[in-house]
Amino acid sequence: MIFLVYHFDMEKYHYLFGSWGEIKDNKRVDSEGPSFPEDYEVVAAVEADNIEHVFEKTNHIDRDWTENEGVIPTKTRVRSTSCGDVVVDGSGNRLICASMGWEKI
Repeated sequence: MIFLVYHFDMEKYHYLFGSWGEIKDNKRVDSEGPSFPEDYEVVAAVEADNIEHVFEKTNHIDRDWTENEGVIPTKTRVRSTSCGDVVVDGSGNRLICASMGWEKI
């Protein structure tokens, strides 16, 4: 199955201990966090069996994840997938990376 991986702008938003903050004047203020899809951009299409494989394939473990098999990056500079990022599966289901696991949005 093909999954699309979306990352939010970490320079604008920050996720810490289960709550969102927006960075304003170099300070973190509470916010609702980024809105999907407005505040996200596609960083890769990933061929994987399930969402956990997507997470594994889009994290820098032993090399730059854009070099992993089954990954088609859309950006040249990427960070690892983390809390707050969204993955859309081939059926259109939207899943957000939570502190523990994934949640449907």
